Amino acid sequence: MAARPHWACLILALVFVLGCRPLAAQEAGTVRGSVTLLENAAGVHGAVVLVVGSGLVALTDERGEFQIDGVPAGTYEVLAQREHLSAGRQTITLVGGDSVTLRFELGLSPVHEEITVTASPSGTETTFEAFNAITTLDSFDLATNIEGTIGEVLEHEAGVAKRSFGPGTSRPIIRGFDGDRVLIMQDGIRTGDLSSQSGDHGVSIDPASLERLEIVRGPATLLYGSNAIGGVVNAITPHETFLNSATDGLRGQVTSDTGSANAQTAGNASMQFGRKNWMVWGGGGARRTEDYNAPEGPVENSATRLGNGRVGAGYAGETLFFSAGVQIEDGRYGVPFAGQFAALADETAPGAGRESAAPRIDLEHRRYGTRFDVGARNLGNRAIAAVRVAVSYLDWHHEEIEEVQGRPDVIGTRYDNESIVARVEIDQQPIGALSGKVGVWALNRDYRSLGVEALSPPATQQAFAAFGHEELDFGRYRMQLGGRVEANGYRVGPRAGAGAVGGAPVTPPVRDRDFIGTSGSVGVQVDLGATGTMVANLTRSYRAPALEELYNFGPHVGNLTFEIGNPDLERESSLGFDLSVRHRSGRARGEVNGYAYRITDFVFPALRGDVVDGLGVAEFLQGDSRFLGVDADGSVRIVERVWLNIGLGFVDARLTATDEALPRIPPFQGRVSADIPYRGFTVRPEWVWAADQARVFRGETTTTGYSVFNVGASYVWPRAHDAHIFSVRGYNLTNALYRNHTSFIKDLAPEIGRGIKATYSMRFF
Repeated sequence: MAARPHWACLILALVFVLGCRPLAAQEAGTVRGSVTLLENAAGVHGAVVLVVGSGLVALTDERGEFQIDGVPAGTYEVLAQREHLSAGRQTITLVGGDSVTLRFELGLSPVHEEITVTASPSGTETTFEAFNAITTLDSFDLATNIEGTIGEVLEHEAGVAKRSFGPGTSRPIIRGFDGDRVLIMQDGIRTGDLSSQSGDHGVSIDPASLERLEIVRGPATLLYGSNAIGGVVNAITPHETFLNSATDGLRGQVTSDTGSANAQTAGNASMQFGRKNWMVWGGGGARRTEDYNAPEGPVENSATRLGNGRVGAGYAGETLFFSAGVQIEDGRYGVPFAGQFAALADETAPGAGRESAAPRIDLEHRRYGTRFDVGARNLGNRAIAAVRVAVSYLDWHHEEIEEVQGRPDVIGTRYDNESIVARVEIDQQPIGALSGKVGVWALNRDYRSLGVEALSPPATQQAFAAFGHEELDFGRYRMQLGGRVEANGYRVGPRAGAGAVGGAPVTPPVRDRDFIGTSGSVGVQVDLGATGTMVANLTRSYRAPALEELYNFGPHVGNLTFEIGNPDLERESSLGFDLSVRHRSGRARGEVNGYAYRITDFVFPALRGDVVDGLGVAEFLQGDSRFLGVDADGSVRIVERVWLNIGLGFVDARLTATDEALPRIPPFQGRVSADIPYRGFTVRPEWVWAADQARVFRGETTTTGYSVFNVGASYVWPRAHDAHIFSVRGYNLTNALYRNHTSFIKDLAPEIGRGIKATYSMRFF
């Protein structure tokens, strides 16, 4: 089928929703109450109050009070939570039209319950009740361990590693999956960058600008894309919460940080002001690092800088809500050792008559975004409870700049990637035990590159998908069904050049391609008493090949290969099984997740053994593969308020025909830490380790295991209307020389040496 953007379907869906005739409001109850600080009984402003299982949520006002209307009759747990404060739970039973009043007291706690907005088809829910394996870092977690990129923030979370070609390029690897199999989003919409395409392309979002960072693994990824088999990372900005629960007054946060081993300096601020359902917001910041110091000396050309800004306005009434916003990000980072590989390619290229000077290669990038959201909730008709439409325009540019001393800077390659993404979500009205969400999604992408590494011809990608998740709640047992039908089409132009010549591989032809596939999942959740639950999910999904896998041809320094795309690739098909066991009590909480994936026609770059332009030749081939692994995360209270925390991640990924390991699979790794609090102070010693990685792909070197010791200390001063966080962290205190197996330059550049970071963050409500 021709994969044109079906904008008409989006419009018809919206007309259908707004045209539904509302019924008389059904008998529903109200949950109201207050949230106070345990230390002084002051009302807590900005606390999240969630009716677990319903998706209904509210924020407390300046007096610490809340009210949630429209709660269907039934028995629920109600959760109250604010970052860095313990979460309180109470059980209620509502008869139609009843009202229940609750009182919560929250105190400081190093371990608290988390919520997610990414993983549930019904909206906000706790990570404990979710059908998927979820990692959530809130603004407190981010402030006490601030890093320059999302990949660096997440690299030691259970089941997550960091792919990099230097600090500015890092990107998460989840359960061994990288690139196009891990989807990065901002507020539920794709970021529009090219970080999945190459090892030297990074994610430009500053973690200090975020309210929360969520990682989702499992069937909920079908809500966002069939190419997210590894997982979804959703970067949630502070203003996103406004659309769910508007509050009057001024809210915001200010963060600044500095570090020694890379001369890190940064500052970021954001604010939201609401009055009578209207809201304006704005924010921005800047971050800069110099070349970082490894134990054996500085790693040249590893400096980074990043600036960002955003502004918007919106309205959130009882039924109608809408918003509009714009953002801009601008940055530059060095790509260590890339110039040496580029110079080698110049020397070995046909016609080269002399050695080329090795340039410094920087990547300068800009991202512009405009987004519109509109929707309605509390509709009260037979079929639909709420609808939300989001349309985003994203324009990504980056230039790879070659610097040679004594010569003007030269733009080696320029990339332009424009995309329009539209998404419609419809929340169904619960009918007995049944609830769910359906929606449609469309993408129109225009990709162009020009220069030395213009490996792919100009292309337009158009995609359309329809998805749905349904949930049946039988009390102790819950079942979830999900499905997604997605079509992708590529329309390509002629190549700019003929590629390498003189004994080089034959340039493959280019042709338009269309793909369509259906993905589905079924999950079962069983309560194991009052403190435990077990979740099992079976997922069948497909992935269309990425543009670079189909059409790349030529020397690609960013991946250290001469790449040959394959326009005849077929779609991937995977069958995955996830099993999760969770526990939550006053003395312990955690989960263990096991998973197994069998992927038919898995696409991978296979080294042939020959060299062109100084780089090993890699063809994109297909073969069956399997991924087996486990990730686990937990905390145990050992004495009083002292908690021991453990996180582990292991994956074994191989081609089934040859039993050969796949490229750059993370080793068995983990972390052990302890939270030792005294009043507002908390000290956290931490041990991060990785085993040897000897299971390697052809042409890949093994990596020795390592141990790294860190110690952090933080002071939190929570008050009714603001919270102050002071944090100091010493990292790699033994100055260990260690290497990241999933780094493209691990044999040339070890990881950062001994250093110290300091952060101050203030949130006000």
